[in-house]
Amino acid sequence: MEWIDIREKIHITCEDGSALEGMITDKTDDTISFSIPADDRLFKLFQSGEKITGVVFKRNKGVRFQGVIAGRISAEAPTYTISKISGWKSVQRRNFVRVDCSDPLSYTANRIIIESVSFSRDLTRVENEIAKYMKQGLMLDISAGGLKLYCEENISEGQKIILKFPIQNDVQILRGTVMHKQMIVNPSGIKYFYGIRFDDIIEKTQEMIVNYVFQIMRKIHRK
Repeated sequence: MEWIDIREKIHITCEDGSALEGMITDKTDDTISFSIPADDRLFKLFQSGEKITGVVFKRNKGVRFQGVIAGRISAEAPTYTISKISGWKSVQRRNFVRVDCSDPLSYTANRIIIESVSFSRDLTRVENEIAKYMKQGLMLDISAGGLKLYCEENISEGQKIILKFPIQNDVQILRGTVMHKQMIVNPSGIKYFYGIRFDDIIEKTQEMIVNYVFQIMRKIHRK
């Protein structure tokens, strides 16, 4: 527990696979208490006995653990205590856990449009401008550092790319770079697979993807 500090962010993945973010308000040798902003769009009420997985990051390192909601504490924001904490495991933000998936996404590798929106820090503001250049692809795996893209377009390694895909009911539009490329030739044509690294991704989005990855892992482990 010494590694965990009060007022640190904590990422909670629930038994049903949903995920949210809270703040640590207190701790003892055996418990951790956390609060959730009442106006959080992903807000939920926990029940005593509900099992959760928690992740706490400090800079690029973190810990993951399992626990049980022991009860709710009277406070301005909904606050809960986690007990029966076990399964401590070190994780590194840069050593991202990657999980397989098969989700549609859209992308563009059009150099002209990518350069034309390079001024924009928030790509959602230029979503209409890039929409007609987007093509369909498939996301084959994902981590907070990048993803694997399958598509039918021949893209060069090192090429910048814009990706659009949903994560936890939010649509993410992110910049990336093609780090490696694989081609498979068969009678139906050439299939392209690309390893994409996310560029300039903000910490909040990384944390959202980390929670999404753990959500998928929990679903896999329950099968």
